Amino acid sequence: MTQVSRRVRDPDAVRTTVLDSALELFARHGFADTSLREISRHSGVSHPLILHHFGSKEELYSSVKRRVVEGYAQRFPAAARAINRPINLRAEMKRILTYVGENELAMKLCARTRVDGDHQVWPGEPDLLNLIRQRIEVAQQKKLIRDDLDAQQLSVMILGIVFFWLDNRLHFAERFGKPVDNDSYIDTAVKMIEEGLLVRTPKRTGKHKSSPDLDP
Repeated sequence: MTQVSRRVRDPDAVRTTVLDSALELFARHGFADTSLREISRHSGVSHPLILHHFGSKEELYSSVKRRVVEGYAQRFPAAARAINRPINLRAEMKRILTYVGENELAMKLCARTRVDGDHQVWPGEPDLLNLIRQRIEVAQQKKLIRDDLDAQQLSVMILGIVFFWLDNRLHFAERFGKPVDNDSYIDTAVKMIEEGLLVRTPKRTGKHKSSPDLDP
């Protein structure tokens, strides 16, 4: 059986091979400067077979983005299903850091889309943000997080803190001459955020106060 016929009989393997090559090339060169023929040469899958599975370069690009986003739920399936559980900020941020940190090409693709001026929502991205938002809202309902904070904006901030660190940790390691410590960064970020998330206790009236205005 020839290599081509084996691929035709194993469409999942074809798609995986093409998606792996496309991610690498799109991340390195961007959408406009990557051709299907280059992806064909890199993957070893024929140009017509790529079109058979994905239809066009645009659809392949969309599939690459979707795979990156949906990979988070596949990496942490239990967390992805726990939409009715209040958010554990430390655990959530560590999961995001772990997943994105394990996928350097995905980080490069994110950076490349910004360079290329591509601000479109990635397929599956709203589902990921909604997962975090829903768990924040559950925590707000349980009075674990202040309900005057916008849950959707807060979910974006959580992602932003993690992505900033992954984008810049090597720079700061050089700047301060210290080894990069992901856990220390997350611990500091969690402490900083939680001070702003805690439900505030009412101020006591009168001259004598037995507790501070804010929870410790």
